[in-house]
Amino acid sequence: MTKPTTKQNINQPNQVVDEPLVAETNVTEPIMAENYLVSQPWRTLLLLAGCLAVALGVLGIFLPLLPTVPFLLLAAACFSRSSRKLQLWLFNHRYLGPYLTNYLLRKGISKKQLVSSLSSMWLAMLLAIYFAPIWAVKILLVITACLVSRHLLSLQRLP
Repeated sequence: MTKPTTKQNINQPNQVVDEPLVAETNVTEPIMAENYLVSQPWRTLLLLAGCLAVALGVLGIFLPLLPTVPFLLLAAACFSRSSRKLQLWLFNHRYLGPYLTNYLLRKGISKKQLVSSLSSMWLAMLLAIYFAPIWAVKILLVITACLVSRHLLSLQRLP
């Protein structure tokens, strides 16, 4: 059975409505979540959390133990509920935008990003393993590094 490309009326299964199930995404436009604005106190907290997440994401570009993409995803989620302007800024940012769009559109990562990510992660992990006083922590760090490496290597390569 093939998956329908349009919505079907439940009461009349043979009648097809001309609305697509999935809206076609134009990759040249920024990715936008629904803008669910919240009340003012929550909006202020979400703005602060989003700004903090962007700051940590930027630090993660330079510091190997801070992850970049998860913090930027958190910032995008916070901004989608508090500030459409900041959300557009983040997705259209010259340096931060590609991290988000490549991950969200499942495009992958470039070879340069892969080599940089793997080398900095393994360098930091080897230092952490060397200085970790407990063997269980050392083993957990090795397992974590192997799983993250496996995930990174499984991502599609961009030119």
